[in-house]
Amino acid sequence: MSLKVSYSGVRGIVGESLTAEVAERYGRAFGALVSERNPHPTLLLARDTRPSGPELLKALIRGLPEGRLLDLGVVATPTIQCCMQPLHADGALMVTASHNPSQWNGFKFFLGPENTVLDGAQTEHLQALVQSDCSPGRPGQLLEMHERALELHLERVLAQVDGERIRRRALRVAVDAGGGAGEELLVRLLERLGCFTAVVRSGRESEPTAESLKDLCQAVLAHGCQLGLAQDLDGDRLALVTEQGRAPGEESTLVLVVEHVLSTRPGPAVVVKNLTTTRAVNDVAARHGARVVETRVGEVNLSRALARHSVEGFAFGGEGNGGVIFPPVSLGRDSLVGTALVLECLALDARTLSERLAELPFYHHVGNKLPLGPPLPELYARVEAAFPEAAPDRLDGLRLSFADGSWLGVRPSNTEPIVRVVAESRVAGWPEATLGRVRELA
Repeated sequence: MSLKVSYSGVRGIVGESLTAEVAERYGRAFGALVSERNPHPTLLLARDTRPSGPELLKALIRGLPEGRLLDLGVVATPTIQCCMQPLHADGALMVTASHNPSQWNGFKFFLGPENTVLDGAQTEHLQALVQSDCSPGRPGQLLEMHERALELHLERVLAQVDGERIRRRALRVAVDAGGGAGEELLVRLLERLGCFTAVVRSGRESEPTAESLKDLCQAVLAHGCQLGLAQDLDGDRLALVTEQGRAPGEESTLVLVVEHVLSTRPGPAVVVKNLTTTRAVNDVAARHGARVVETRVGEVNLSRALARHSVEGFAFGGEGNGGVIFPPVSLGRDSLVGTALVLECLALDARTLSERLAELPFYHHVGNKLPLGPPLPELYARVEAAFPEAAPDRLDGLRLSFADGSWLGVRPSNTEPIVRVVAESRVAGWPEATLGRVRELA
């Protein structure tokens, strides 16, 4: 299986498509890319907890140019991104495969001064540099910055919420970081906010899907917690578990945060989301008179849209995979700021998380993975022909919108060699039936 390269980064199977030699080539290429902006750059380095991380990071470093290298150690992806501006970084490298299964690893690349992941054109340029004969690296001294990075991130997150109000509520919280890089800072955040914390180490795969959170659901009940929090291995996604020990699904995180932020922060607002995120976000935004901007899937598309629309007023948003993006902290998905906002929401009054979620618009939202089969244009044509009553949109793969508000999306994954298919409707059973029809066409 070949490397999966997109503006979501580089990912591959460790020991097969992803080796130390591959890592060194990408280190050289990224070093060359950053050096075009600054010949003696300051670079941030970090990794998640995958066992292959240390070797891959060492190989990346061998390819880097002479400059100032700041090693943040094992930290969440949002931590490295949050630290770019205060540490005056020209670029950053995160060794992670994010939500991908355990046999995967990869790299996320960030460039300043935008301090976002690479866009499509920058990714193509990086790939061209990988294929060229970049000069061998001459890395400078590696400076350890782990504790400083955690405190910088923590300070920024705490500045966005009413910490005293949260502390007065004395919430009980269960945490399952999946053994990932975000656990240390998440526990520290909860301690600063006066929460009792029960840590669960479940050994699940990275992606915090509702089906994988049984241990966390049990811990919430066993410890009498008001909520449970789950991250993926690099800590940019946040999934919730209610006080009843129920996992409502990753889509609920962003919907709850959007409702809370729009309810408590007056003034004009723009909510940015991608095309596969639940329409419940649109409904909540409409309640509060906020404008919604929809983008293609991919964090950088959201980041760039948020940067553009921030000049109009307050802009925030994210993805339905539990990825909250709050620009006062950074322009990337951040489970820590998502956590702080959820805690602030629960601290406002005595309503439970279940009660809060019950007040929100709800759609039946189902996603599936399909193996790569027929060429994508052919698959899109088959799907579009199978649903002639729907209005098609080709902004990101194929999206079909139906008269009752239901929709179907088909697009290639940015992170795995698969096709992602998502369907949503207010009608129970419709998404499953619709995805079944798509499987027959693939």
